[in-house]
Amino acid sequence: MILKNKFILTNLIVIIILTSCQRSNLKKNVSQVKNKTITNSVFSIDTFSTFPQEIDGCSCYFSNDSIEFKKGEYIYMEDSEGTSFLKINGVLTKFTLIDAEEIDSLNTLSKYKGRSLNITLETKDGKQSGDETYLKTGKIKLTNNNGKTITKTFYGECGC
Repeated sequence: MILKNKFILTNLIVIIILTSCQRSNLKKNVSQVKNKTITNSVFSIDTFSTFPQEIDGCSCYFSNDSIEFKKGEYIYMEDSEGTSFLKINGVLTKFTLIDAEEIDSLNTLSKYKGRSLNITLETKDGKQSGDETYLKTGKIKLTNNNGKTITKTFYGECGC
């Protein structure tokens, strides 16, 4: 049963990445997205510039805004296998995908679990930014076991 669930989850991730490469352009200019912290608690989401070893091949990488993205300063990275990373209070923290749902043709909702933190990722597809890459915008919601949350908007891209 566990093997079947992993197979289904892996296939869902591959489908999301492949379909994201076929999405149409957004009507609004995604480079104008502003970063905004909605709720802040005793933890923070920090930037990092080095790709973790687990991130290789098709992936997503998001920044606070288009300026940080162009500088290579990221707040979130994810591989095609469902492993993601956030730098929280200066520590690069690993998460695993536990659920992903396509809301409509442009929006996806994904949930990730870490040791004591959870991520809810709302992703909106943007225009094509390279041969096999597409811009993404959305929100990252980080929640600890006590229910404290921090939510940030992001700008980035996914592709191979």
